Amino acid sequence: MEKIVVLPDVHMDTSIPKAYEVVKKFIKDFKPDKVILLGDFMDVSAFSAWDLDKKRLMEGRRWEKEVELANSELDFLQKYSKQIIYLEGNHEDRVERYLDKHPEMEGMIEVPIVLNLKERKIDWYKMNELYKLGHCYFTHGMWINKYHAQAHMARLGCNIMYGHTHRPQSDSMSMQMQKPIRAYGLGCLCDKAAPYLKGRPSNWGTEFAVIYMDKDKHFTRYPVEIFNNKFIFNGVLYQ
Repeated sequence: MEKIVVLPDVHMDTSIPKAYEVVKKFIKDFKPDKVILLGDFMDVSAFSAWDLDKKRLMEGRRWEKEVELANSELDFLQKYSKQIIYLEGNHEDRVERYLDKHPEMEGMIEVPIVLNLKERKIDWYKMNELYKLGHCYFTHGMWINKYHAQAHMARLGCNIMYGHTHRPQSDSMSMQMQKPIRAYGLGCLCDKAAPYLKGRPSNWGTEFAVIYMDKDKHFTRYPVEIFNNKFIFNGVLYQ
């Protein structure tokens, strides 16, 4: 039986979100066969197009510091799991958008390069590219509308798990002549009081997922909700 942990939208910059810190304790105990990073594992705040011309907001942001922390976290995940799959999110794609304006930096600052993904033997999937595991597919997320789960299910036509919206949602389809399929949009593991919200409440849900997959690649998903940086899995409280 294969054990998989799916981590959506951690948004690390130079600090570790509390929810993700709690999930790390679980990973240390659970020792998954695979960890799937659903994208936006890094916030890439140093290349934020929204803030690049705002000197006060950009003060202290350094790509080198973000890279250092991300590498440290990959060291941790590789220590307690057998394989890591890294899906590019729109925040990692900030680097590519920066390179469109600064092509002289090409080959020096891209995420796969600075995180040594090839040397680490971590599989990297570009944004909107699907990763297939058994009868389920994974992507960062393509649609963020009110009914985003239905959009992913209807347009991709497969079992799909994604992040991006930070809002947990699921939808399913079961038809006589087709196999049942389900789309599940996970929440996030980032700080729900993001600075750019300026005190406005978010409707984000803090969540990750555990998947068990048998030798025939049939699977069961267990979304795990986190409240006040606590969750219970298999009778154990993590906080």
